[in-house]
Amino acid sequence: MKMKYINKNNFKLLCLGLLTLAAPACTDDFEGLNVDKGRISDADLAKDGAEAAFLLPIMMNNIVVTGTGVQTQQNLQAESYAGYLEAPTAFIGNVNTMTYSTKGIWAGSYDASTNNVMNNWLTMQKKGYDVKYPDLYAIGLILKGMAGQRLTDTFGPYPYSKFGNTAEPKFDSPAEVYAGIFADLEKAVAALLAAEKADPAADTKRFAKWDRSTFKGDYLKWVKLANTIRLRMAMRISVVDPAKGKAEADKALLPANGGVMDLSTGSFQVAASATAVNPYFTMTNAWSDTRMSAAIITYLDGFKDSRLAVYANPATHAPIAGTFRGIRPGIEKPADKKPYINYSTFKVAEFAPVKIVDGAESYFLKAEGALRGWNVGGTAQSLYEEGIRASFTLNGAGGVDAYLNSTSTQAAYVDPANASLNSEPLTSNTVKWDEAGSFDNKLEKIITQKWIALFPEGTEAWSEFRRTGYPAQYAIAFPTNPRLPKGTFIKRLTYPNLVASSSKAAYDAAVTAYLQGKDEPDIKFYWMK
Repeated sequence: MKMKYINKNNFKLLCLGLLTLAAPACTDDFEGLNVDKGRISDADLAKDGAEAAFLLPIMMNNIVVTGTGVQTQQNLQAESYAGYLEAPTAFIGNVNTMTYSTKGIWAGSYDASTNNVMNNWLTMQKKGYDVKYPDLYAIGLILKGMAGQRLTDTFGPYPYSKFGNTAEPKFDSPAEVYAGIFADLEKAVAALLAAEKADPAADTKRFAKWDRSTFKGDYLKWVKLANTIRLRMAMRISVVDPAKGKAEADKALLPANGGVMDLSTGSFQVAASATAVNPYFTMTNAWSDTRMSAAIITYLDGFKDSRLAVYANPATHAPIAGTFRGIRPGIEKPADKKPYINYSTFKVAEFAPVKIVDGAESYFLKAEGALRGWNVGGTAQSLYEEGIRASFTLNGAGGVDAYLNSTSTQAAYVDPANASLNSEPLTSNTVKWDEAGSFDNKLEKIITQKWIALFPEGTEAWSEFRRTGYPAQYAIAFPTNPRLPKGTFIKRLTYPNLVASSSKAAYDAAVTAYLQGKDEPDIKFYWMK
């Protein structure tokens, strides 16, 4: 496919004029609701809060983009950095984000959620929907928080608290963004619980027809989603700010606040419509632009994990046909994509929704909390094992009892096309819990199993790797950025050119204050190890 390197929208970054972007897209979401999009009256829009609710499908479809825009939002960046998916394609002559050249190309990681989530939240706020429709506005706050968390975890400073106030709002530090999201999630949970208490059918009447997720408009499930994001963020800052992390985790887990996602809620997944083709199906099959990465295959294969056959298809390349083989990240790929085009593909159904938050994640978050001495309602071992069981159930995989006692390790990597890429196992860690093991040994088990469960949501998995160093990953083979030589790992994405030029004063101040004066991909921030 032809890639777009620069966002061509002619606008002042974060200007209030961006509000107009919401309008053309909004009417698309009346499809399937028996509404004539050309004749939507003010009365129709006001009925049951439709004037607010019709913004929400756009927002939920742009946390992880549910169309092929996800390719430049995270497939060619975070999903490679997480060891999940790797392109067999030599984009820009192999000088691209997968080889750590990040400047001037593929702005989707910033633009998709900024333009489609943050701007539509701003519309809701400017129109007073926080007062007029507090329950629908609460959904918007949850989506805003989810987008903000991904944006700050990817780039660092982000204008979360001042978004839309001026043409060039001040960038918050990552710590300030987190504080703002915690506050927004708290407001959202309170509003939804109040709405549910006042009228248990409110979600059915006002939101269900607009909900493009597998939660089908259920406010109590959205409460659990918000609390899960809160728990995730609490764990992210558990080392850099342990008191704040524990306090936020306590609030997320407080029964009166509605609890977190689990096996009963399932995963939070979103699709543009019931007939929308999953973008990973398109990228895998129509474009042949994504294949399984070496890390996910070698861990699953070495662990004898039955989720391997759920996640991937065997390779068809003759020397390895019938086996599972991934692509090492950051290699030099030939123009014809061979033989890597014939390595293992992602086994994704054509009309499957896109997974945003996995239903097993909260078990692993709580397991780490228990490991750190937090009161989370169980031991590290019991929650770790519950998380694995939940992931197996959610994926329809069998053999979990034997798996929990497995002492197998990650498999070696062998590339029949290039022996210089072969690698011995990166770790000797196993699935079976060892109560006598060290803190780091136990943490590696928890994060590795969470990483397997989260597949293929690369942004969250990459963040956890940057925070903990787990699971052990293959360094990219042929880096093209001298700031990240062989053996090192990327820490962040650099801002798109349009951010640097359109909001220069705010951008310069943020880079100076929070990024050591350098908008570069090797700069650590806030919670990073």
